[in-house]
Amino acid sequence: MASLSVYELVHYLKLSLESNDNLRNCIVEGEISNFHRHSSGHLYFSLKDDRAKISCVMFKSNALKLTQAFKDGDKVLAKGSVSIFENSGSLQLYISDMKLAGIGDLYRQFELLRQKLFKLGLFDSSHKQKKPLYPLKIAVIVGDKSAALSDVKKKFKKRWPIASYDIYPCLVQGEDAPQEIIKTLKIVDEKGYEAIVLCRGGGSIEDLWAFNDEALAYAIYDLKTFIITGIGHEQDFTIADFVADERAPTPTGAIEALTPEIKDVKIKLMEAKNRLNKAVYLKVELNLTKLKNLLDRPLFKEKYYLINSKGQYLDYLISKLLHYKLKLNQNKNDILLLKRELIKHINDHISDQAQRVDNLYDLMSERFKKNLLTRHYDLKRLRDLLIAYDVNHILKKGYALVYKGDKIIKEEEIKKDDELLLKLYQSKWSIKTLKKE
Repeated sequence: MASLSVYELVHYLKLSLESNDNLRNCIVEGEISNFHRHSSGHLYFSLKDDRAKISCVMFKSNALKLTQAFKDGDKVLAKGSVSIFENSGSLQLYISDMKLAGIGDLYRQFELLRQKLFKLGLFDSSHKQKKPLYPLKIAVIVGDKSAALSDVKKKFKKRWPIASYDIYPCLVQGEDAPQEIIKTLKIVDEKGYEAIVLCRGGGSIEDLWAFNDEALAYAIYDLKTFIITGIGHEQDFTIADFVADERAPTPTGAIEALTPEIKDVKIKLMEAKNRLNKAVYLKVELNLTKLKNLLDRPLFKEKYYLINSKGQYLDYLISKLLHYKLKLNQNKNDILLLKRELIKHINDHISDQAQRVDNLYDLMSERFKKNLLTRHYDLKRLRDLLIAYDVNHILKKGYALVYKGDKIIKEEEIKKDDELLLKLYQSKWSIKTLKKE
């Protein structure tokens, strides 16, 4: 068996953890210890219980969304994903949201239902329907007179104004909301829409709880129509999001994900028109050249080409040719008409083939763009992670690593008269501790 480098082993473990659906957006309950807010805005701490402990990181972008302060000793429910920090090989929980454990019952209910439906296959990609390329008949299920409704209308008008969309006002909060949403979905599903948008503006977990209903999950799973959700904000996930064919971070994000940009479509149509005109012109020119070459043959240019070998037959052929010549002049208009009909037939054939080519081109272009966008997001995410995890990037800002011997130590491990080594970005310093300030 070939040997692995340390990096290869750690990197393999990291990818294995990140590909495990049970370790993504999981809910962990524990007590905060060693809480520290870095000058970068990131939060570093541990979650522990009476039997285990795990290191945690909450990046600044998520920390800014917290609605309350946290400290050592707080019992919390944290939502996040498990991975490995490759530089140190340490297992970490990367937290996207965190709340005090006082509302833990809702989180526990959410996680239990999520695990149940996951095992039953309701989240499997195999059952998800393909998004329509150019949807023109769309149903929008949204709260009546809500900000989300106003935003959706503006987004349709700006981005895809040719779409025919119908608004279905519906309760999106409260005990009666799940049943009303289910009833509306069943009605809409029978009306032949190309897509359904189910959306709601942001709010707390309690505000969005209607979308964590088990019966609603099964109703979404059974839909014949493609459905996209835009519920809450980017950090909010509901059961409805997991079951839907596609999930967008916001109501307007759902419209952006579902519809093309009208300006891009106009450009594609103009390009297709230019290609078709060019193809028709080239086809006509080719046929005119063939016709000219045909008319230049001796049989058409020399009237008596075949007569010289015939004696007695000569007068007959001459009279025959003269007769044909007269008839040809008389039917000149008929020939021109036939020529126009021929060109029209050719153009119609070209148009059919060009339409087929355009359809294939659009399909290939859409798949290519989708794949390119996915690769772009993957590359950006990996670049951001690489920069964030690069220890030299942190040292360059003026920070230092503290070594005792050949081991990096924490603040609480420093003792008086210790010989310490400070590693800066471009230099190393040896110091001796005297006393703690």
